[in-house]
Amino acid sequence: MTPIEQNLHQLDLLSLIVQQVQPEHYCQIKDWPGQPSVGKHVRHVLDHYQQLQLAADSKQLDYRLRMRDQGAQSDPLKAQHWIERLQSWLHTIQADELDKQLNYQFAEGNTYTSLQRELDFVASHAVHHLALIHAQMEPLGYDWPMEAGVHSSTQEYQQQCAP
Repeated sequence: MTPIEQNLHQLDLLSLIVQQVQPEHYCQIKDWPGQPSVGKHVRHVLDHYQQLQLAADSKQLDYRLRMRDQGAQSDPLKAQHWIERLQSWLHTIQADELDKQLNYQFAEGNTYTSLQRELDFVASHAVHHLALIHAQMEPLGYDWPMEAGVHSSTQEYQQQCAP
């Protein structure tokens, strides 16, 4: 799968979750470190995608400057809106843009990265949060796609090990 396809897939999985979760479960806070909710995880993932989208234009990437859209955290419909906007953006990325150099700011300084490398990061980041969302939604009885929260490399490895 290309980096764009991988990200579209992760956003499809996130969309499926957002579309089926009841609003009261979307905002239900768990008594875990950070007091997460499904909505907080969704918002956090979307924040990273939004920041990367901005960087694709500005060539300046700093994930610490995320928007932290509280609407997407509390309202599944607003989150769905952002998912659709991000999917549209991903569809516009051309292959020759993937090597675009970005100036990457982080707490310890700055360096350079590429759009392709950061697409790989946000896809892996989404997988991680989908696994955390699964841990919150499974006890509530929601249907869960088998591949949600499992990295593509793990899926490939499991296929190699299957009888």
